[in-house]
Amino acid sequence: MINFLATLLGKLMRWIYDSLAATGAEPENISYYAIAIILMTLLVSLLTIPVTISTQKQAEQSRKIKPKMDEIQKKYGYDQQIMQKKMQELYKEEGVNPGISSCLMMIFQLLILFGLFRVMNDTKTFVFPEGIENLRRDFYWVPDLTLADPLWFGLPLLTSLSQFLVTLFSMKTNPQMSEGPMSAMNKSFLFMPLIFFMTFIRLPAGLPLYYTMSSLIRLIIMVIMHYTVKKPKQLDEVKDEKVNNKTSKK
Repeated sequence: MINFLATLLGKLMRWIYDSLAATGAEPENISYYAIAIILMTLLVSLLTIPVTISTQKQAEQSRKIKPKMDEIQKKYGYDQQIMQKKMQELYKEEGVNPGISSCLMMIFQLLILFGLFRVMNDTKTFVFPEGIENLRRDFYWVPDLTLADPLWFGLPLLTSLSQFLVTLFSMKTNPQMSEGPMSAMNKSFLFMPLIFFMTFIRLPAGLPLYYTMSSLIRLIIMVIMHYTVKKPKQLDEVKDEKVNNKTSKK
Protein backbone atom coordinates (compact mmCIF):
# COMPACT_ATOMS: atom_id res chain seq x y z
CA MET A 1 0.00 0.00 0.00
CA ILE A 2 2.75 2.47 0.98
CA ASN A 3 4.85 1.59 -2.08
CA PHE A 4 1.79 2.05 -4.28
CA LEU A 5 1.17 5.51 -2.79
CA ALA A 6 4.86 6.38 -3.11
CA THR A 7 4.77 5.40 -6.79
CA LEU A 8 1.69 7.54 -7.43
CA LEU A 9 3.15 10.50 -5.54
CA GLY A 10 6.45 10.09 -7.34
CA LYS A 11 4.79 10.10 -10.77
CA LEU A 12 2.66 13.11 -9.83
CA MET A 13 5.68 14.98 -8.55
CA ARG A 14 7.70 14.15 -11.66
CA TRP A 15 4.89 15.33 -13.95
CA ILE A 16 4.65 18.63 -12.03
CA TYR A 17 8.43 19.04 -12.07
CA ASP A 18 8.70 18.41 -15.81
CA SER A 19 5.86 20.85 -16.46
CA LEU A 20 7.64 23.52 -14.41
CA ALA A 21 11.01 22.80 -16.04
CA ALA A 22 9.45 23.36 -19.46
CA THR A 23 8.55 26.94 -18.51
CA GLY A 24 12.16 28.16 -18.27
CA ALA A 25 14.77 29.04 -15.64
CA GLU A 26 14.14 28.35 -11.96
CA PRO A 27 13.53 31.16 -9.45
CA GLU A 28 16.57 32.26 -7.47
CA ASN A 29 15.52 31.24 -3.95
CA ILE A 30 13.26 28.28 -4.54
CA SER A 31 13.79 25.29 -6.81
CA TYR A 32 11.29 23.62 -9.08
CA TYR A 33 11.73 20.59 -6.82
CA ALA A 34 10.33 22.58 -3.88
CA ILE A 35 7.56 24.11 -6.00
CA ALA A 36 6.65 20.61 -7.21
CA ILE A 37 6.20 19.49 -3.58
CA ILE A 38 4.00 22.53 -2.85
CA LEU A 39 1.83 22.01 -5.95
CA MET A 40 1.59 18.29 -5.23
CA THR A 41 0.39 19.16 -1.71
CA LEU A 42 -2.27 21.42 -3.19
CA LEU A 43 -3.51 18.70 -5.53
CA VAL A 44 -3.54 16.06 -2.77
CA SER A 45 -5.38 18.51 -0.48
CA LEU A 46 -8.11 18.85 -3.10
CA LEU A 47 -8.86 15.15 -2.53
CA THR A 48 -9.41 15.79 1.18
CA ILE A 49 -11.76 18.75 0.71
CA PRO A 50 -14.93 16.57 1.01
CA VAL A 51 -13.66 15.17 4.32
CA THR A 52 -12.67 18.62 5.59
CA ILE A 53 -16.07 20.04 4.62
CA SER A 54 -17.83 17.11 6.30
CA THR A 55 -15.79 17.65 9.48
CA GLN A 56 -16.64 21.34 9.61
CA LYS A 57 -20.32 20.65 8.93
CA GLN A 58 -20.32 18.26 11.87
CA ALA A 59 -18.75 21.01 13.97
CA GLU A 60 -21.45 23.50 12.98
CA GLN A 61 -24.18 20.88 13.53
CA SER A 62 -22.87 20.19 17.03
CA ARG A 63 -23.45 23.85 17.90
CA LYS A 64 -27.16 23.23 17.58
CA ILE A 65 -27.11 20.52 20.24
CA LYS A 66 -24.64 22.22 22.59
CA PRO A 67 -27.40 23.25 25.06
CA LYS A 68 -28.49 19.61 25.24
CA MET A 69 -24.86 18.56 25.76
CA ASP A 70 -24.53 21.07 28.60
CA GLU A 71 -27.72 19.76 30.15
CA ILE A 72 -26.46 16.16 30.04
CA GLN A 73 -23.13 17.16 31.57
CA LYS A 74 -24.89 19.01 34.37
CA LYS A 75 -27.35 16.19 35.03
CA TYR A 76 -25.02 13.18 34.74
CA GLY A 77 -21.65 14.74 35.56
CA TYR A 78 -21.38 12.60 38.67
CA ASP A 79 -20.91 9.46 36.53
CA GLN A 80 -18.71 9.60 33.43
CA GLN A 81 -19.97 6.31 32.01
CA ILE A 82 -23.63 7.35 32.18
CA MET A 83 -22.78 10.79 30.78
CA GLN A 84 -20.90 9.30 27.83
CA LYS A 85 -23.78 6.89 27.15
CA LYS A 86 -26.27 9.76 27.15
CA MET A 87 -23.98 11.79 24.90
CA GLN A 88 -23.76 8.93 22.41
CA GLU A 89 -27.55 8.60 22.43
CA LEU A 90 -27.85 12.33 21.76
CA TYR A 91 -25.36 12.16 18.86
CA LYS A 92 -27.25 9.24 17.34
CA GLU A 93 -30.59 11.01 17.76
CA GLU A 94 -29.30 14.23 16.16
CA GLY A 95 -27.31 12.49 13.41
CA VAL A 96 -23.94 13.75 14.61
CA ASN A 97 -20.86 11.52 14.23
CA PRO A 98 -18.12 12.87 16.51
CA GLY A 99 -14.57 12.09 15.54
CA ILE A 100 -15.23 9.95 12.45
CA SER A 101 -14.31 12.57 9.87
CA SER A 102 -11.31 13.66 11.92
CA CYS A 103 -10.07 10.08 12.17
CA LEU A 104 -10.48 9.59 8.43
CA MET A 105 -8.52 12.77 7.80
CA MET A 106 -5.73 11.68 10.15
CA ILE A 107 -5.49 8.20 8.58
CA PHE A 108 -5.37 9.71 5.09
CA GLN A 109 -2.71 12.21 6.15
CA LEU A 110 -0.58 9.49 7.73
CA LEU A 111 -0.80 7.26 4.65
CA ILE A 112 0.23 10.15 2.40
CA LEU A 113 3.01 11.08 4.82
CA PHE A 114 4.39 7.52 4.84
CA GLY A 115 4.21 7.41 1.05
CA LEU A 116 5.96 10.76 0.77
CA PHE A 117 8.58 9.57 3.25
CA ARG A 118 9.45 6.81 0.79
CA VAL A 119 9.63 9.34 -2.03
CA MET A 120 11.91 11.70 -0.08
CA ASN A 121 14.16 8.89 1.14
CA ASP A 122 14.46 7.30 -2.29
CA THR A 123 13.87 10.11 -4.78
CA LYS A 124 15.94 8.36 -7.44
CA THR A 125 13.61 5.37 -7.50
CA PHE A 126 10.25 7.11 -7.30
CA VAL A 127 10.85 10.45 -9.06
CA PHE A 128 14.19 10.74 -10.86
CA PRO A 129 15.52 7.31 -11.84
CA GLU A 130 18.18 9.03 -13.96
CA GLY A 131 19.62 10.66 -10.84
CA ILE A 132 19.23 13.92 -8.90
CA GLU A 133 22.86 15.04 -8.71
CA ASN A 134 22.34 17.91 -11.17
CA LEU A 135 18.97 19.04 -9.84
CA ARG A 136 18.42 21.97 -7.53
CA ARG A 137 16.54 20.91 -4.42
CA ASP A 138 16.74 24.09 -2.33
CA PHE A 139 13.98 26.01 -0.56
CA TYR A 140 15.07 29.43 0.67
CA TRP A 141 17.23 28.59 3.73
CA VAL A 142 17.16 24.80 3.07
CA PRO A 143 19.92 23.80 0.61
CA ASP A 144 18.56 20.27 0.01
CA LEU A 145 15.00 19.13 0.70
CA THR A 146 16.04 15.48 0.58
CA LEU A 147 18.09 16.10 3.75
CA ALA A 148 17.05 17.34 7.19
CA ASP A 149 16.51 21.07 7.66
CA PRO A 150 19.88 22.47 8.86
CA LEU A 151 17.96 25.15 10.74
CA TRP A 152 15.87 22.68 12.71
CA PHE A 153 13.64 25.44 14.01
CA GLY A 154 12.59 26.31 10.45
CA LEU A 155 10.27 23.95 8.56
CA PRO A 156 9.73 21.57 11.53
CA LEU A 157 8.67 24.54 13.68
CA LEU A 158 6.32 25.79 10.95
CA THR A 159 4.84 22.30 10.75
CA SER A 160 4.20 22.18 14.50
CA LEU A 161 2.73 25.68 14.54
CA SER A 162 0.38 25.03 11.60
CA GLN A 163 -0.79 21.73 13.10
CA PHE A 164 -1.36 23.41 16.47
CA LEU A 165 -3.51 26.09 14.80
CA VAL A 166 -5.59 23.44 13.02
CA THR A 167 -6.18 21.52 16.27
CA LEU A 168 -6.91 24.67 18.27
CA PHE A 169 -9.37 25.99 15.68
CA SER A 170 -11.11 22.60 15.58
CA MET A 171 -11.51 22.57 19.35
CA LYS A 172 -12.72 26.18 19.47
CA THR A 173 -15.37 25.66 16.80
CA ASN A 174 -16.46 22.11 17.60
CA PRO A 175 -18.04 21.49 21.05
CA GLN A 176 -17.69 17.73 20.52
CA MET A 177 -13.90 17.99 20.61
CA SER A 178 -13.71 20.05 23.79
CA GLU A 179 -16.75 18.81 25.75
CA GLY A 180 -17.89 15.49 24.30
CA PRO A 181 -17.04 11.94 25.38
CA MET A 182 -13.83 12.06 23.33
CA SER A 183 -12.72 15.44 24.73
CA ALA A 184 -9.86 13.98 26.79
CA MET A 185 -8.38 12.22 23.77
CA ASN A 186 -8.96 15.25 21.53
CA LYS A 187 -7.19 17.56 23.97
CA SER A 188 -4.20 15.24 23.89
CA PHE A 189 -3.88 16.16 20.20
CA LEU A 190 -2.54 19.53 21.36
CA PHE A 191 0.68 17.70 22.22
CA MET A 192 0.99 16.22 18.73
CA PRO A 193 2.74 19.32 17.29
CA LEU A 194 5.56 18.78 19.79
CA ILE A 195 5.90 15.16 18.65
CA PHE A 196 5.88 16.29 15.02
CA PHE A 197 8.60 18.83 15.77
CA MET A 198 10.88 16.28 17.44
CA THR A 199 10.27 13.87 14.54
CA PHE A 200 10.64 16.23 11.59
CA ILE A 201 13.96 17.73 12.70
CA ARG A 202 15.55 14.39 11.77
CA LEU A 203 13.67 13.70 8.52
CA PRO A 204 14.07 15.04 4.95
CA ALA A 205 12.96 18.69 4.89
CA GLY A 206 10.53 17.94 2.05
CA LEU A 207 8.26 16.19 4.57
CA PRO A 208 7.70 19.17 6.92
CA LEU A 209 7.31 21.38 3.83
CA TYR A 210 4.50 19.11 2.62
CA TYR A 211 2.85 18.86 6.05
CA THR A 212 3.04 22.61 6.69
CA MET A 213 1.39 23.42 3.36
CA SER A 214 -1.20 20.69 3.89
CA SER A 215 -2.13 22.02 7.36
CA LEU A 216 -2.35 25.61 6.13
CA ILE A 217 -4.61 24.63 3.23
CA ARG A 218 -6.83 22.65 5.59
CA LEU A 219 -6.97 25.57 8.05
CA ILE A 220 -7.99 27.98 5.27
CA ILE A 221 -10.80 25.65 4.18
CA MET A 222 -12.00 25.26 7.78
CA VAL A 223 -12.03 29.02 8.38
CA ILE A 224 -13.93 29.66 5.14
CA MET A 225 -16.45 26.94 6.02
CA HIS A 226 -16.87 28.28 9.55
CA TYR A 227 -17.66 31.82 8.44
CA THR A 228 -19.69 31.06 5.32
CA VAL A 229 -21.79 28.00 6.17
CA LYS A 230 -25.15 28.92 7.64
CA LYS A 231 -24.97 28.03 11.32
CA PRO A 232 -27.86 26.10 12.85
CA LYS A 233 -29.77 27.99 15.52
CA GLN A 234 -29.30 26.86 19.08
CA LEU A 235 -32.28 26.14 21.31
CA ASP A 236 -31.92 29.37 23.28
CA GLU A 237 -31.91 31.40 20.06
CA VAL A 238 -35.08 29.63 18.88
CA LYS A 239 -36.82 30.34 22.20
CA ASP A 240 -35.84 34.01 22.10
CA GLU A 241 -37.10 34.26 18.53
CA LYS A 242 -40.49 32.77 19.51
CA VAL A 243 -40.80 35.15 22.46
CA ASN A 244 -39.99 38.13 20.24
CA ASN A 245 -42.53 37.02 17.66
CA LYS A 246 -45.27 36.71 20.32
CA THR A 247 -44.37 40.13 21.73
CA SER A 248 -44.49 41.77 18.31
CA LYS A 249 -47.93 40.24 17.58
CA LYS A 250 -49.33 41.69 20.77
